[in-house]
Amino acid sequence: MTDNTPRHMQSNVLNNLVESNVGSSRNAIKVDLVGKIVYDDPAVFRRLRVDEVDNNFVTTCAKSFKPANAEDINLLKALTKQASKKTPELLELEETNDKASDPNKEERSGNHGSAEEKKMYDPLVRLFNHITTFGQVTASRRFQRTRGMLKADEPHTFGFPSCSPDITITTSNPHGVDPSKSKLWRHRDGFGEVKPSKKQGPKPAIAGKIPPLLTQAADYARLFMSARPFMLFCVGILIFGTEFCVGIFDRDGITLSPIYDMFDNTEIFIRVVRSMACHLTINELGLDPTVRVLTDLETQNLTKSRQKYPSAVMTSVGNDPRRWCTIGPPIWMSLSFLGRGTNVWRVREYVEDVNQQPFLGRDEMILKTAWRSSSRTPESDIYMSITAPPEGLAKFECGGDVKFAGYPITVQNLRSYPVRNFLPKDDIDPPTPVLHRLVLRTVGRPMWEYKSDRDLLTGFRDALQAHKALCAQGILHRDISAGNVLLTKTENPTLRGFITDLEFARIDSPTLSKPQVTTTNTVGPVNRYGDRGNVLFRTQPTTRTHITFESTVTVKRGAGITGTAQFMARDILLQEISTTTERVVHKPGHDVESFIWVLSYCVMRNLYHRASEGSAPKEVHDQSPALRSVFRNVFSQTTTKTIAEVRQSGSSGLLFPRDRDVKDIVAKFMSNALVTLFKDLGGLLYIAANPFTSTSLTHDTLLEVVDKAIASLP
Repeated sequence: MTDNTPRHMQSNVLNNLVESNVGSSRNAIKVDLVGKIVYDDPAVFRRLRVDEVDNNFVTTCAKSFKPANAEDINLLKALTKQASKKTPELLELEETNDKASDPNKEERSGNHGSAEEKKMYDPLVRLFNHITTFGQVTASRRFQRTRGMLKADEPHTFGFPSCSPDITITTSNPHGVDPSKSKLWRHRDGFGEVKPSKKQGPKPAIAGKIPPLLTQAADYARLFMSARPFMLFCVGILIFGTEFCVGIFDRDGITLSPIYDMFDNTEIFIRVVRSMACHLTINELGLDPTVRVLTDLETQNLTKSRQKYPSAVMTSVGNDPRRWCTIGPPIWMSLSFLGRGTNVWRVREYVEDVNQQPFLGRDEMILKTAWRSSSRTPESDIYMSITAPPEGLAKFECGGDVKFAGYPITVQNLRSYPVRNFLPKDDIDPPTPVLHRLVLRTVGRPMWEYKSDRDLLTGFRDALQAHKALCAQGILHRDISAGNVLLTKTENPTLRGFITDLEFARIDSPTLSKPQVTTTNTVGPVNRYGDRGNVLFRTQPTTRTHITFESTVTVKRGAGITGTAQFMARDILLQEISTTTERVVHKPGHDVESFIWVLSYCVMRNLYHRASEGSAPKEVHDQSPALRSVFRNVFSQTTTKTIAEVRQSGSSGLLFPRDRDVKDIVAKFMSNALVTLFKDLGGLLYIAANPFTSTSLTHDTLLEVVDKAIASLP
């Protein structure tokens, strides 16, 4: 079987495991956006319900708009006229130079831009708020100038770059938080981006080019949807000179409204701003309608904790009728704009007693939500098809495509009207992203949170053995990353580690056995008891079921391989920059190599965290910047070429234990067995890459050196 590996490395193979560089991320986004932008689509205004804004209000507001804001309007016109004398390239260069010369790097000084652009922010915000508050109405949202960075200081935003959109749309007093003081993305409902010249608009002067306005806006959109992981899409208003349009950003690209002038088409401008601030619900601005985010008080009462991150209750996990409540922030979060947008949570079942008072089930599980391609077999189907799941594979509970009001949530349905209750046919329609959700019984912790070298290596070995067992069944994972190789939550003596995420697994068989639930008999009501023996509630009559299997489900191959670039095998990375047409077939050995880079990543991240703590000895703490520099060199590259360059046997990701600049960290926190293992790993990669030897990288060769390291641990 051949494997049609894509030659272009997309930004969706990057994620929040690595520290993201804004410039390199935007370069990747720029490439991804080619062919993914829809211009002048009137459906955007339909989705914003602008025609539902009261006509009398629009007429009255329009009459007062120019007289009441004459000074700001004149200032904006003068600034845009001045900016029009410069080329778009010069204006962008001025923004770049402004950022480079700012000693505060936006921390306190606010946004960067040309001189004209920075003078536009305040008058624009006053125009927005004139419309939102006109008629003495208390708006549910406000347009605010963003003063300083929006910070990545929540547990699930590790690796997020701090950045500053020109304008953000905030909810009035969200969860008791003053939006003017909050620097968190999750306290925003949308954003605005400003450019001083009409020539900097979203339509390219040369076909196929992506203007900086759209690249910046897409970058903000990815951060927004990653920080608010239940947002299916987000809305941004784009200002360029005196013209504007609205963009809706989803996992398949950008849809832009027709372009209008704020002062020549004032009534349309009023309708857009008023609708976004006063009329649209948060679901109409992108929140998943199958999810209800709880208040802080509800969260504390339900979870019996004082966690600051709000819980959420979701209803749709395939055909399973249960509801699930998230516990704490996401434990994994994708940082891509296009693609899967994966988020992973700890959850417990959400139940109501006889008095309809909610409580949580006893068992904690893992819930994963991601956008799958309609051209690929659903991940839940793959899990259900495995006849003999290895011990080190996450245990499947339930899963399926997310539906609302009977319709699947797809990008196609979000964009179109009326919606369709069926997915595109592969041979007729182009594929569309489909929201998919599954629950796993196996609860894990990131491997970089290992408690000892034995905890790390035994868990790593268990996961590697599970991968070997899947390969024996004709299932190749193809997305081995630090987010998919986990340690068990507790140090179980029989199992320490496991793998998860089979979304991109390749199945050798052309069909798979998918379980179907079949009703057999009726069961009467049953009392459910609490810990104290009291009756909590009485169940409704239901039916018992048993599982039958059908073998007629065709495996959908979909796109070629993808995965997380920072952990891909070097052969696969090199073909992305090769000028030849020969395709590299993804083999088990490539995944085995990915396991090596996962181990390197997790050890380096663990060491850096321990070395940078205040309790670390001074000589160790002083070396943490050097280790951070090595880590960034190995795992923060964002292009195929630069990643491939550091994926060699002589990579500092494997040689760092011998680096004099971090010797005290290594001596303090790494056992001799682990140091020796890294030397052995470099040797394995060297031998496998040597064209004069026939030794390939296999599960057994890697297991051999790992077992040797475990045996030599004290």
